Amino acid sequence: MNCLIEKITANYKNSAEFKRLYHGRGEDNFKFLTVDSINEILFVQFYEEYVYEKQLIDVFKEFIKTTGHHTLIVKRRYANETFALIGKIPENYTAIENGIKFKLNFHNQNIGYFGDMKNSRSWIESISKNKKVLNLFAYTCGFSLFARRGGAKYIANVDMNKSVLATGMANHQINKLDIKNISFLPYNILKAFNKLKKHAPYDIIIIDPPTFQKGSFVASKDYIKIIKKLPSLSHQNTTLLACINDPKTTKKDFISLIEENTEFKVKEEITPPEEYMDSSLKSIVFTSYYKH
Repeated sequence: MNCLIEKITANYKNSAEFKRLYHGRGEDNFKFLTVDSINEILFVQFYEEYVYEKQLIDVFKEFIKTTGHHTLIVKRRYANETFALIGKIPENYTAIENGIKFKLNFHNQNIGYFGDMKNSRSWIESISKNKKVLNLFAYTCGFSLFARRGGAKYIANVDMNKSVLATGMANHQINKLDIKNISFLPYNILKAFNKLKKHAPYDIIIIDPPTFQKGSFVASKDYIKIIKKLPSLSHQNTTLLACINDPKTTKKDFISLIEENTEFKVKEEITPPEEYMDSSLKSIVFTSYYKH
């Protein structure tokens, strides 16, 4: 545990911005654990039951005595439990990334923000000026926030979950980002390509799906169905940001999946923030060579 606390302490900075202090998903000793600093909250997630959980929590209680955290929230994902050990779970709270706010709900399994896509969102912001953007599996519309701040002229956010899209719209509003020419479309993506053609072709297409979404999307068999539809949504110079977070899929195999089934060619990889370097995330940029 001493090694764990040393890593967390080394990563900690007294900042309002979201910061992952420990990403156990890529570690050997604490694969079941993640620890995040969210302004004044220390947020600890247990993905599996751990025999020494109480002792570990006691260590975190001591840790926040030396930091700027006033609240300690624990989420036992394996048991679907969330509780505050110090302070209270706030009803209205935000994570901050490069000055952009994301509304959070600590009671949901996923709280509304994924920090591993920070560098990818920043990159999208840098290329979005005057572009038409298609954001598939939009979740709470993080890419849309940065695309709009980057000057995108039209954005289509697509997700079958109406609740997360409502949060996405609220995220634009709390950041004072104009939602004119931004669509929030509650579609099952695999069944919505004809509807998405309305604003095609898009200059930028983002695909950031869950690895597994019961009843609607399984990356191992459904990703290819999406990429084979890209010709109807793109033009010769469309930029594709394709992402997958699946330890069973290697970067080489993922690139091959795109290149062998489309006319998109790999351009570059966007690495996650250093604290996520051991994650299974692949975020790859492709350029199209379609000739319509």
